Amino acid sequence: MKKTAAIVLAALGLLCGIARGQKLRPGEQAIFLRNGDKTIGTIIEINAEKASLDLKDGTSIPLRDLWMINFTDELWNFPSERDLIETNEHYIFLKSGDVTSGRITAFAPDKREFELESGDKFPLVSVRRIYFSKSVPRGLR
Repeated sequence: MKKTAAIVLAALGLLCGIARGQKLRPGEQAIFLRNGDKTIGTIIEINAEKASLDLKDGTSIPLRDLWMINFTDELWNFPSERDLIETNEHYIFLKSGDVTSGRITAFAPDKREFELESGDKFPLVSVRRIYFSKSVPRGLR
């Protein structure tokens, strides 16, 4: 009886974890592409000259291919956030609840912060999600 109860509780815990979305390991981000693919990795640089996002594992993703980066978990569907997107700029949703938009020109690996064309800077630890486009990729719908 105790063994059955333990199995049931473990299964419920697993289901709850799936329903909430899997948490990322410290330092990882869930990166969603415009084609619907997802990759998990650690951002080390945004290179404005190459127009790419570089990951710790050596992967380089063209900025034009990015749809959204989630810094909290592996989920992608946040319609209330997408409703706030009005232009083709990049939208940064902060953990504080604030939202800002502009063009991301750099990620400083030494300071671990994103920089916009305007000069505004946002530490990676304060960012919840960044959208590069409002339209949900077909592969995710």
